[in-house]
Amino acid sequence: ILRRLDATLTRLALKVIFDARKLAPIDEGDLEAELIVGDVKRTIEGMYIEMGVSPDIDYAVVQHEGFRKTKSGSIVELTPGEKTLSKGPHGGYSPGKKYLENALKMNEQLIMSELSEILRG
Repeated sequence: ILRRLDATLTRLALKVIFDARKLAPIDEGDLEAELIVGDVKRTIEGMYIEMGVSPDIDYAVVQHEGFRKTKSGSIVELTPGEKTLSKGPHGGYSPGKKYLENALKMNEQLIMSELSEILRG
């Protein structure tokens, strides 16, 4: 069961990242290339898999949230640029802010269904 769970978590995480790449803004940097899937981790509480971007990639969080704070403290709302808009919608979501969150939402039913199936045996 652990091997099946490991393989399923990895496959589902790769699907989420695939969809996140379709939704990621592309106006600056190479955010699509920075989206990665880590290894499955086992703890006393259970199993999990990390996905997203390295904490070293500061602009990923700014792009995900859709705003940045200037040195003076004011908030600047980010809007999708021409390149991002040219990607078109994917899975019912528009590319731009909340790209990873929306990719998870797109796959939530699939994730719950597949993990439930494994646990049923």
